[in-house]
Amino acid sequence: MKAPARYFAPLALSVALPAAAADFSSIDELAQGEFRALSKDLGAAFSYKGVTPATALGPLGFDVGLEVTDTRMENSSLFARAGAGRQSRLVIPKLHVHKGLVGGLDVGAFVAGSTDIDARLFGADVRYTLIDDGLVAPAVALRASGTKATGLGDLNVSTAALDLIVSKRFTALTPYAGAGTVRIQSSAGGTGLAEERINQARVFGGLNFNLLTLNLALEAEKMGDNVSLSAKLGWRF
Repeated sequence: MKAPARYFAPLALSVALPAAAADFSSIDELAQGEFRALSKDLGAAFSYKGVTPATALGPLGFDVGLEVTDTRMENSSLFARAGAGRQSRLVIPKLHVHKGLVGGLDVGAFVAGSTDIDARLFGADVRYTLIDDGLVAPAVALRASGTKATGLGDLNVSTAALDLIVSKRFTALTPYAGAGTVRIQSSAGGTGLAEERINQARVFGGLNFNLLTLNLALEAEKMGDNVSLSAKLGWRF
């Protein structure tokens, strides 16, 4: 079992290491509209990215991987004003696990950390495959997910999402696409800023390559004005 250790060690180290001292210590310097714009950026970066097709894994199936998401920030100057450095993008490495259950149900979870800002991120999802992959018909799945960020000082950010995903398996290659809505909830305790609750539509698409010994998945997402690119390397069986 030396191979898993070789691949998983870098991500485990990135999650365990202390992040940069960017903890939004000046969040109260923002106006309400600026806080809303910052919340959209963070919500786009923190929201759940499955990076997996709609096909059900089945009761014996697993999808385990090291994942990295790169999200472009549209309001980098607001990060600096809030005490978190001038961030033009957030890169978030994750350890992501999916497990197949019976009846077309899959569950997933991830743990993540970022050295760009002082944050730890946790997420989970439940996916139900409405139609499984057939000779002609694609797989269609409904996914509900949520995330929670910690370590941001007075700033609290969480997301909840509902997505519809369609995929079609062609031997080792499975393209997929999806669309949904994300609910971003953010607050800044001890400040005069009101809580923000924002609904954002998103679309995404990706490719999953199953290479027998390894699985590679690539995904691009557009949520509001933010673009996220994700890549995951691991095992899917």
